[in-house]
Amino acid sequence: MNNKQLVIGVIACFFISIAFLLVIIWEIKKSIDHDAKIRKMQAKHKQVTIDDNRDFSIYDTMVGGDARKMILIPEGVFTRGSDSGGFDEKPQQEIYLDAFWVDQYEVSVEAYNVFRRAARYTEPSVPFFQGDQNILKTPNFPVVGVSWLDAVNYCTWAGKRLLKEAEWEKAARGTHGLVYPWGNSVLPKRANISGTADGFKYMSPVGSFPMGRSVYGVYDMSGNASEWVEDWYDQFYYQKSPMINPEGTTQSKNRVFRGGSWDARKVDIRSAKRFAATPGRKDSIVGFRCGKSVEPDSKTMKP
Repeated sequence: MNNKQLVIGVIACFFISIAFLLVIIWEIKKSIDHDAKIRKMQAKHKQVTIDDNRDFSIYDTMVGGDARKMILIPEGVFTRGSDSGGFDEKPQQEIYLDAFWVDQYEVSVEAYNVFRRAARYTEPSVPFFQGDQNILKTPNFPVVGVSWLDAVNYCTWAGKRLLKEAEWEKAARGTHGLVYPWGNSVLPKRANISGTADGFKYMSPVGSFPMGRSVYGVYDMSGNASEWVEDWYDQFYYQKSPMINPEGTTQSKNRVFRGGSWDARKVDIRSAKRFAATPGRKDSIVGFRCGKSVEPDSKTMKP
């Protein structure tokens, strides 16, 4: 009888242990489900907070001579330079610019090839590139391997011109002196820069980062390809520059390019950052976009 009671007791303890274990598993599952629900809610909330609700339709647009969209940057004052940046970015000042047009996207390989065929122009060339050279021929990538003169020739063919340096900076950072086109801190999925965290080892298709648009709706002003501008480079120019429609220095050894590239560090994609190179430089990080002066009878359309 005692043995029978012992067996019953063991069996009872076994089932109690199983029941206790099931309760623990159930509580763990509830905890996991609750955490998953919270993460889902947080992710949904995060998505809501980063959704781009800016209305770019307030800015007039037009189609340039190369059949590519341009955005009107209104006349007015903006903050140029940075007192916390390099010596050539100082002093930070309020500058007035007349209204001007800017290409919404960097000039792509495809668009540049249209120009080359029409003008029987030379093909871009990159003397040194660490990847497969065929990458540089991808149609929807920004064209690189073009000199300053190549960029000027394309813009002239399209009935446009290169942006002045001050125009480029205003189109990139708006009127409130933003550090980057999208704001004042580096955020993910805003630009194609050094490394692969953004999803690209080298260039990316133009317009791949809509959340990185400037306040005017201009794409890729930071990263992807740096961009030639019209001006000669002078590291002291900001100290003597006029405050109304600055034209840049007369002449020097180098031309300015802006915007950082797919190979740039975070500090080098700031909208105030200035770069310089000889006009004949061709490599895998420098491309361009065009601008255009506003004509009194220019016709606009909404996007």
